[in-house]
Amino acid sequence: MTGSVQPVADFRLSVAGAGAGGSTLELAASLADITSKVRPRLVGLTLTEKRGGEADQLSIGLDDSDGKLQLPRKGALIRLQLGWLRGSGVTVGLVDKGSFTVDEVSWEGAPDVATITARSADLTDSFRVRREQGWKDTTLGAIAREVASRNGYQVKIAPELAGIAVPVRAQHHTSDMALLMRLGREHDAVATVKHRTLILSPIGKGASPSGKALPGLTLTKVEVADRYSYREIDRSADAGVEARWHDPASGTRKTVKVGGGKGTPHRVRRVYHSEADARAAANAANARAQRAQATFDGALAYGRPDLTPERPVTLKGFKPAVDAHSWLIAQLDHSLDAQGGLGTRVQLEAHD
Repeated sequence: MTGSVQPVADFRLSVAGAGAGGSTLELAASLADITSKVRPRLVGLTLTEKRGGEADQLSIGLDDSDGKLQLPRKGALIRLQLGWLRGSGVTVGLVDKGSFTVDEVSWEGAPDVATITARSADLTDSFRVRREQGWKDTTLGAIAREVASRNGYQVKIAPELAGIAVPVRAQHHTSDMALLMRLGREHDAVATVKHRTLILSPIGKGASPSGKALPGLTLTKVEVADRYSYREIDRSADAGVEARWHDPASGTRKTVKVGGGKGTPHRVRRVYHSEADARAAANAANARAQRAQATFDGALAYGRPDLTPERPVTLKGFKPAVDAHSWLIAQLDHSLDAQGGLGTRVQLEAHD
């Protein structure tokens, strides 16, 4: 196109060292911009953003062919901003992608390259500590608020989840992180920590980590370039899900089932304390199975660091069966190369 400008990606990296006993907040206050030092050494940078449960991961490859590169200490804090410096067909500017704590540093050759791996800095050490605790006659919201409070997080929990009754819940030699992941899975919800906030929100609600509604996004075949794949499983193979619960009145185990079809239904392994808990778990497992019935992976022609997991997506210009689905972003992989190219790979799940 006449007058078009070839897009050139941009980034900004800031870092703070891991002082003895330094907290994340103390480190954040001492962040220093190191972009000018990193840029001539950059081999590649990748950022993976996930819906919830697992921490976002940042990987940075740096050239050390002159042997002068100083490797960062484990525990150092890195803040990443990613975007476009200029170009036609892209949104110019940087997007704040958050802060990450270095937890692995490797160095290999030849040629000599250092690889720095860091994970979301929102996860405190206490969030990973195994605990013993029990709850009785409480709610999902009350548990989430207590967990958030003792880990120094703010909390945002969807109203439809906050009031769910929890008759009994045991946290047996389990971390708060594992507890929240299990609760989220049982209720088909995103359970994660973003920007120092513990979030519990139904999958498919289309909300950002701050709780704001995410606008719908349309991706055309032109925008997805020539690298995409669609996978669909025969729905007739879905036999539903069943979950068991212990009935104290009769002293027996009973079963609830949701969904259904021919064949043997999938069974949730855990035995629940009430019929309501068992039904919620079965519904959640069935919803996950339905989303897995259709998946789509695509590499965008130009990177979109502004995208976030859980954003609703409409596909246009593919096969009719593909376009007919309603989609959600389940995972994003952003890649920046030394030549100024920025790409984004999107992984979508059907949400019909």
